[in-house]
Amino acid sequence: MCTRKIPAEFSIGSFPFTNLDLANTTKSYTKPLPTILKKIFQIIVLTLITACGTTNHSTKSIADEKFELCSKLRNEELITLYKLDEEKLPYIRNIHSLLENYLIQEDYLKEISKKGYTHLLNNVKLNLIKPEFFEKFKNHLGYDPNILFPRGGHSRCYDYLITNLKIIDENSWQYKFRDGYWKSEANGFFISDITELIKGMNEIPDEKFQMIMYRKVFLNLIYAHLN
Repeated sequence: MCTRKIPAEFSIGSFPFTNLDLANTTKSYTKPLPTILKKIFQIIVLTLITACGTTNHSTKSIADEKFELCSKLRNEELITLYKLDEEKLPYIRNIHSLLENYLIQEDYLKEISKKGYTHLLNNVKLNLIKPEFFEKFKNHLGYDPNILFPRGGHSRCYDYLITNLKIIDENSWQYKFRDGYWKSEANGFFISDITELIKGMNEIPDEKFQMIMYRKVFLNLIYAHLN
């Protein structure tokens, strides 16, 4: 977070300048230094604002990079732990996108947006997704992907950014999402109430929600609940 402070007012006073060549005359000249200094001050202000914007942008980019790395490593841990078929690695590494595609194909997910996911999560809560959907999905894949949708620790990568790396604070959308996730988890997710989960999801910026790594948590919860 950028903490540079820019004063609301900037007074540079008056700086008279007397031409030494004319010192023996009664004429004096005032060089417009205040104008020059004001220009310099404007440049400094713009530089500080740009620096703040660059710092904030860099922090957001780093948070995305670290989150993506954490997400990929979690998946690789499962692949290594369960010694999954190497021939199926392209499907295994993209399992969340494949599930999402199948949800779209079967008309359970109307659009890839927070609105679309709100509708999907409510349908899960109401048990409106047919049990055979997942059997068809497994048959389509040619293997059972259960182990790729862990039943716990879905907020681990958020914890990593907040607690371990300390690169985001309580004002960030990541912190607010995790708070909503934890509250929903305490309520039992789909067993009780998903209001807090949806509220947390709505904290995710629209452009971030277009990244599959930020939608994985919802796909994990859906798969774990219905299998």
